[in-house]
Amino acid sequence: MPIDFSTLPKDELTFLKLRALYEAAGYSPYKMRRFEEYSLYLDNSSFLGGSSVLTFQGPGGKLLALKPDVTLGIAKNARIEDDKPVKVYYRESVYRTDRGGTEFREINQMGLEYMGKGGDGEALAICELALRSLVEIDEKFVFAVSHMGLVSALVEEAGVTSTARKKAVMDCIRSRNAHDIAAAGGISAAAAQQLADALVRGDTAFPAALGRVSKVARSEAARFAVEELGALYDRLSATRYGNNVRLDFSILNAVDYYNGVIFQGFVERVPKAILSGGRYDGLLAKRGEGYVATGFALYLDELNACYPTAREVEK
Repeated sequence: MPIDFSTLPKDELTFLKLRALYEAAGYSPYKMRRFEEYSLYLDNSSFLGGSSVLTFQGPGGKLLALKPDVTLGIAKNARIEDDKPVKVYYRESVYRTDRGGTEFREINQMGLEYMGKGGDGEALAICELALRSLVEIDEKFVFAVSHMGLVSALVEEAGVTSTARKKAVMDCIRSRNAHDIAAAGGISAAAAQQLADALVRGDTAFPAALGRVSKVARSEAARFAVEELGALYDRLSATRYGNNVRLDFSILNAVDYYNGVIFQGFVERVPKAILSGGRYDGLLAKRGEGYVATGFALYLDELNACYPTAREVEK
């Protein structure tokens, strides 16, 4: 019997559309078990962004955890070969608290991961897949981009040297607190103002924001990141959704893991980010193989409450 798509809830309809999109791009389905050893999440706690983990003791005495994240499990268990990268998509439930929260939630999410040799082109291709995922949900969307490598390089160029001070400055950038950058970084007022002007103040329209940071990018790492962001904007603009793409450096993740383009996605009817991801080569660096790692997760839980089915709209 054919599926009546007009009766499907938004999360199921989105899953079917994105499954077709990802498989057309060469990604295969991936299924995880519900729990892993707790040590995996303990060793990578900063990757989880401060979320708590729900643990229990297994029959053999090992401390286990209901999975709070899918990427860590794929990175641990997937076999990556130089000539055969891991290209998978998934639909899974994860169990964790919100940042700073105390209540555990079951979160229904879908996403994809690329791990392997492939250079910067794969990271840009995944950014485009993330943008097209938002299009499938609602053409009224915002795709907000940042770059961990660029922010890190500019903070260092400003004279911030210690790890603790670097983290403090990034916290100021994340919260758009330009006033406290000088004190947090132990740098001059002039250096702090230049950093704030490039990364905190001003319009997030992509060309304007990229122009600001390109004027102060001096190191090779910073200039490379500016070029990468320019190439990304060219690619995303070719989809006719260039006006939906913003460059917002307040989007920051764990510097130990994320080293390139990172992003969040928003759709009109949902009051918070519905998609997040980026390049996280640092997670695979512990394996010593120098692989590229990029992916994103799309949070499906909010969709049904915010989007009626096609048949409900007709009524």
